Amino acid sequence: MMNNQILDHNGNDIEIEAFHPGEFLLEEIEERGILKKDVASALHILPHHLSEIFAGKRNISAKLAVRLEKFLGISSRYWLGLQMECDLFIAKAEELSA
Repeated sequence: MMNNQILDHNGNDIEIEAFHPGEFLLEEIEERGILKKDVASALHILPHHLSEIFAGKRNISAKLAVRLEKFLGISSRYWLGLQMECDLFIAKAEELSA
């Protein structure tokens, strides 16, 4: 079993927040110097939808993950894994606050 606990130098728990994969996507295309309109076109989505992904307001689907793999050469499993971890983090936080 994998332990997602993170400790500081004193051995105290550090709470981390999940990052939406859109943040990583934005970082990746900025690093590569790719225009956002070109990314949206290559992924067959509207530029507005791409902006919503960057903002974490729209999730990365399996279909989009496959397109990202084809366009960026980064595994679709990577993108879906990030999305799943983000979704689980949110679900657990909601369950704790219920």
